[in-house]
Amino acid sequence: MHIMQTFMTLIRDRDTDEYIESLLACFAAPTIRGLKPGSLINLCRHGDDNITLAWHSEKEELLRKFRLEAFTFPPRPSCDAWERNAVLVLLYRKELLARALFTEEAASILRPLGYDHRASRVESCLERLGERFRENFPHEIGLFLGYPPEDVREFIRNRGRGCLATGYWKVYGDVREAKRAFQRFRRAEYDAARSLIHAKLKSKS
Repeated sequence: MHIMQTFMTLIRDRDTDEYIESLLACFAAPTIRGLKPGSLINLCRHGDDNITLAWHSEKEELLRKFRLEAFTFPPRPSCDAWERNAVLVLLYRKELLARALFTEEAASILRPLGYDHRASRVESCLERLGERFRENFPHEIGLFLGYPPEDVREFIRNRGRGCLATGYWKVYGDVREAKRAFQRFRRAEYDAARSLIHAKLKSKS
């Protein structure tokens, strides 16, 4: 079985708090390791538990443990009951996120979309991202996740068509460098998954 399938199978049996922690440890691993400024995690319902309440109850402890900050996206006005028991979270390292957002290349994408770069505040950019999310999915989120501005711009301009390669994002520019980044991110996630699998199996023995 593929390592990520094994990982997901094992964590399904954990209680909701452990389930959330395991998801963050694995899928935010590239951000935890400082390889990228942010990771987007969709925390979906776990059994009959209210995952929204669990996240808000545990997030401060988890953020301290992983040395990250988090922006929780507001629910969409039209979301159904299933969506209300799910949380979309951007986990980020503030210094890396500031470095990604406050460049001329990033500003040329964000400024026309209503982002105020004059303030040079990560928090104001996150607030605007949340506002945009309420309206539609904001494709400029790629900048918050560390994607190259050239690729984000071309994705928006071409509506996702005509890319040269795909992985963590659709690539329109430097394919070789993008694939190297994909490998680094994937390795971080796999290493985290293996560590969690070994810990789980050891606790059973």
